[in-house]
Order: sequence, then structure tokens, then C-alpha cells
Amino acid sequence: MGNVYSQVERFYEENMAAEQIVPQSAVEAYLRRNAWHGADDDTLKRLWGVISLLINYVDQLDLYSLASLTVYDYQEIIYRYASERTDFMLAEADINKFFATADKFYEYLLRTRKTEDYRIGLTAAKESLYEDGAFFLPDRRDADEFYSSLEHMEEVTPETMQQLNQLLDELLHRIDEYYKKPAFRRDMDRAVVMYAGPEYNSDESVPAEERHNFWLGFWDFFLFDYHLIGSDDVPLRDYYEHERGKLSTSEQDILRDLLRSRFTVFCIENVGEDYVGCRNVFTDESFELPVPELALGNYNNCLLFGHIHSHGVMLLNYITSLPASPKLQKRMRDVVSQQFDLFKLQQPQAGIEDFFARHAGVVRHTLQVMAGYAQLNVLKSRSVGQPVTENPEVRESFKEDIVMLSRVAKHVGFSVYERKLLEKFFVDYLTVSELEQSDDILITAVLLEFARLNGVDLSGQVEIFALLGIDSESVQAYMKRIRDALSCALYDPRYLTEEAFIKSLYF
Repeated sequence: MGNVYSQVERFYEENMAAEQIVPQSAVEAYLRRNAWHGADDDTLKRLWGVISLLINYVDQLDLYSLASLTVYDYQEIIYRYASERTDFMLAEADINKFFATADKFYEYLLRTRKTEDYRIGLTAAKESLYEDGAFFLPDRRDADEFYSSLEHMEEVTPETMQQLNQLLDELLHRIDEYYKKPAFRRDMDRAVVMYAGPEYNSDESVPAEERHNFWLGFWDFFLFDYHLIGSDDVPLRDYYEHERGKLSTSEQDILRDLLRSRFTVFCIENVGEDYVGCRNVFTDESFELPVPELALGNYNNCLLFGHIHSHGVMLLNYITSLPASPKLQKRMRDVVSQQFDLFKLQQPQAGIEDFFARHAGVVRHTLQVMAGYAQLNVLKSRSVGQPVTENPEVRESFKEDIVMLSRVAKHVGFSVYERKLLEKFFVDYLTVSELEQSDDILITAVLLEFARLNGVDLSGQVEIFALLGIDSESVQAYMKRIRDALSCALYDPRYLTEEAFIKSLYF
């Protein structure tokens, strides 16, 4: 077979288009650089095996550039590489080694040849193989698989667009029917109130067009931003996990693309012939979107939000546009940033993306309220105690009481996320009060005080007292002691739930 350089020479002699993708001289220089640093011929041949596969794939698909490789291309390349080598397994470690090899080569080309940054697509491909932190390699696709083939179409025909729309409509209809089941009734009712606000009134006299727009916006919020009571997953993730076995490859790819979307608040900076230049208001990241069919008007005086995913087949979801002058946009950013600071009282290490992932509903309401009432101070100033440092010893000592508290809270109807905040509230009180033991009165008082802080009055639910066999007067007295010990206030940001955060905007 000869050494690696003879393999490179033969490859370029047999593949004339390869020179336009990556020059032979660049490949040979890269291999010599690795040899200089101690790589033997077998190691160099493994590097060349990865490089040649990438170039060959680009050539076969007439893509002309490594920058054209998509998430789905890299997944297919991995399968091809595995079929060619006996020392490569379709496992996380081997696949990550493959990506690392490609990444180093791309970095070299960027640094020495001033090429495009091919690592952007590679990074997206690596991220696509992780779902909620767990490694997952999708099944190999057929060569004629519909959805992934759209990425390399320079122009999508009306017939293809109709086929895609039909696929999306059928999938969304099934998801719609799935969440209309009785098992999700409480979630649906809760989500409607969170989306519409505490003053929601289902008035049937509202014009049909207005109702239609309401439900379009609601489903966008529900599928992407709402967290289910029982699992804390967003519904789109929950549906994907439970129904994946019933979905076609294209349907799975669509859902994975949608799940990589992120709630984004952005403004338009320029409008080109084929795209709209946008900027993320909170991260200053620039990105491009297709030109919308409707006229943009004075785009300098509007703010937009929606779910954006820049890799894979571009699926534009429901985008909301709000009138906002540059001055108001700045104030909106300041107010949401202050809300983010409140959230960090719960999660000090959180980034703005974490805040949006948990509280997109709050951001939606804040922007909409400020767009309509620019002078309204939607962020209430409040004086609260300082966050209490977590004490693992306290949590361990009272673990049985914590389990009991969580069980009662679940019985009452608290969500997974609310129960985590409730447990923190309980441990904080135990820490500052330095109690050595707990009882049913304390557990009930913690539950009711936590609910009160979040704008919910459970004291009238006699079943709680009956469940634990205690009297209400003793509980009320204990609630005050808890309140005083932790310096609690209504809508205390240290223990603020998603629903309560929204309600606090209208308090």
C-alpha cells in the first residue's frame, strides 16, 4: 500500500475535483507537521483516512466545500467510516475521536490557509448526538430520505415545499391530539393561564381571527417553553421521548431540529435580497433569517421573539413582532436583565440561556406589557433576605422529612420544579433555625407558607390538615416563624415558581 504520502498522491490523481476542495499541498503539509511532532506512519494513515473520507463525500455530493457539510452529512460519514474500519465502533468514544481528528485538521486549515471556519458545522454535528446530555446516534438514513435531503437544495420547488408543509401539518396534528388527552388536562389549563396571564377570560365573543392568533401563539409557548407538571420536560421533548418509536425518520429529524431551537429575543439590523440580518438582543450574537413574505415596514422600531435554530433545515416557528423604539428596546433589555438577576438568587451559576429556558413565559409577558404600556414598571422592587447557602448535612439529616414533604406537595398538585424549590425552602429554614427535629406541623407550615409566597392560598384546603391530622392554628403560628426567620415576602425571588413569576408582573 505504500506510505501515507503515496496514498495521498494516488487519491489526488484519481479524484481531480479534490484539489478544489482541499489542495493536496495543504494535506501533505498537515501530515508532515504531525510527523514532525512524532506521529508514525500508521497514525498518519488514520488521519488521512478521516481527511480523505471528508473530501470524497463532498466530491460525491457535488458540494465543492467542507463548509457545506450538514449535521446529517456528518452522521452518514460516521456510518461510512465505521463500515471501512475494523478498529472503529459506533460508540461515543470512537465517534468523538473522529470529530476531534476532523476538528484539528479544520483548525489547521483556518489558521494556515485562511479558509472558512468548517468547525461550525462540525460542532453542530457533535451537539446533535447529545439529547439532554446523553449520547444518541440516530439510525442510518436512506439515501432518498426526504427531510435531510432539503439541506442541499439550492432552490426548493413549490411541490417540495408542499410536501414539507404536509409532513409538518400531519406531525403537529398528531402532537395536538396527543396533548388533548385527559391525562394532560391539568397541564393544558395551567399552560393557558400562564400564557394568557392571570386575568385570562375565555370569552367566546372574541373575533375568530383573534382567537386563531391566540392559539397559534399558545401552541408555540406550550410546545417549546411550558414545563409539564409531572416530568418538568417541555411537551415537545416529552412527545419525542414517548412516541419516537412510532415516528418516521423524517419526523424524528424534524423534532430533533425543533428541540435544538432556543427562545430568542432579537432585532433586525439590515435587510438583504435573500436574508434578514438579525442580532440577539441579550447576547449580541448575529444571525440570518430568510426574508419574510410580509413587508417589514420600519424594522428599526420593532423587537421580535421566537424559537430559532440556525443549523439543520431552517424551520421558522411562530415569530412575534412588537412595536418598540430603540429607547424602549433598551429599557426592555434592562428590565429582563434585572429579572435574570432575580433568577440567579435561585441558580447563581445560571446564564441568560438558562433563564430563557426556564422563564420564557416571563420574558414574553414582560415584553408584551412594556410594548403596550411603556411607562409601566413591570419589575417590582422588593426587599428580601439573602440566599441561604445549601447545607448538605442538614439535607441528609432530614431526608425522610423532605421525602414526606415532597410526597404531600405532589398530592396537592405541585410540579416537579415547584417541589425542588419547596425542598430548598424547607432546608433553608432548617439551616437558619438550627432545628434538630421536624414534625407534621412544621411540614404543613412549610408547604402552606411556600404556597403563600407564590400567591396561592392553600390554607382553606382542610384536606391538607386532615391528611396529616393537625390543627390549623398551630400551623398558622409556625408559618409566621418561618416567614420571620427567612425574611420572606410575597413573590420572594429565592423561591419563585414559574407561574408566580408571571403573576408577580401583574401584582
